[in-house]
Amino acid sequence: MIVIDLPKPPSVNALFSNQPGKGRSKTKQYRAWITAAGWALLSQKPAHVMGPVSIDYLMQDTGNVDLGNLEKPLTDLLVTHGVIEDDKRSIVRRITLEWSPHVEGCRVHIKPEGK
Repeated sequence: MIVIDLPKPPSVNALFSNQPGKGRSKTKQYRAWITAAGWALLSQKPAHVMGPVSIDYLMQDTGNVDLGNLEKPLTDLLVTHGVIEDDKRSIVRRITLEWSPHVEGCRVHIKPEGK
């Protein structure tokens, strides 16, 4: 199992904004989180998992945000940095989300399926 600690992501509702004539673009808040979370991830040097995985996200129990709205930026970050192959259904077989008073930010547990 791989364990990674990351900053708590912004809600999916705060990831993109509509720009007249340009379409949707990442918000300043989301870009800042991508940078901070990327450095946090790289500093922990997680292994790369090939094949199907299960992912458990434990979130710091703070703020007024829906738990389900925090998953997408985290999973996208794992794909971008090659920790998991993809977020398609053949790779990510299970995701759990849980509030926890015992973590700061977010703790990610990645388990290869069948192991």
